[in-house]
Amino acid sequence: MWRKLTLPLTVAALAWLSAEWLWEQEVEAPAVTPLTGVETPNAFMEGVIMRAMNEQGQPRYEMRATRAVHFTQGDRTDFDAPFITFYRPNGRLWTLAAEQGRASGGDHDILLSGEVLIRRPQNPAQPTGPAEMEIFTRELRIFSSQEYAETDQPTTIVHAYGHVDAVGMKVWFKQERLQLLSQVKGIYAPTH
Repeated sequence: MWRKLTLPLTVAALAWLSAEWLWEQEVEAPAVTPLTGVETPNAFMEGVIMRAMNEQGQPRYEMRATRAVHFTQGDRTDFDAPFITFYRPNGRLWTLAAEQGRASGGDHDILLSGEVLIRRPQNPAQPTGPAEMEIFTRELRIFSSQEYAETDQPTTIVHAYGHVDAVGMKVWFKQERLQLLSQVKGIYAPTH
C-alpha cells in the first residue's frame, strides 16, 4: 500500500513546495521604483498661440505651435512646428518657422532647430505670401526680449538679386539688420 501512495504523495508534496516557493517570491519581490533620470511633463497644450506686448500694448511678437510640452525641471517648454512673427512699428514683419523649438526661462531664450526659415514678407497682411527675403539655416537661438537671434550654422539668404551663403549670422529684428559672420559667398543675378 505504501508503494501505491508514495508517488501521489511525492507529487502532492512537490506541488505544495512549488506553490509555497512561488508565494514567497511574490511577497519578497521588491517594490517598483520610478525611473530615475526620466523627465515627466507637468503641462501640455495643443494649438498654442502666445502673444507678447510692448509697453504701449502693441504686439511685439506672437508664437504659434501645434503642440507645447512644459517641464518643471529647468523651466523648459518644447514646441512642435513653432511659427514666430516679430511685428515692427512700421507695420513690417519678420516670420520664423522651424520643425522644433525649445524655450527656457519662460520665453526669453528660444532655440529653433531642424529646418529653420526666416522670412521678410513683401505684404504684412500676407505673412506666408511672397517674401522680399528668405533665410535658411538648421538652428537659431532667439533672445525674444532683445528681439535678436543668432546662429553658428551654415546659412543661405535668398532675395530678388540672388543668394548668399555664409556660416554664422546675427539678426537684430528691431533695427532690421543682419550680420554674416564667416565664409560669405554670394551670387548676384539681377532680375530686371
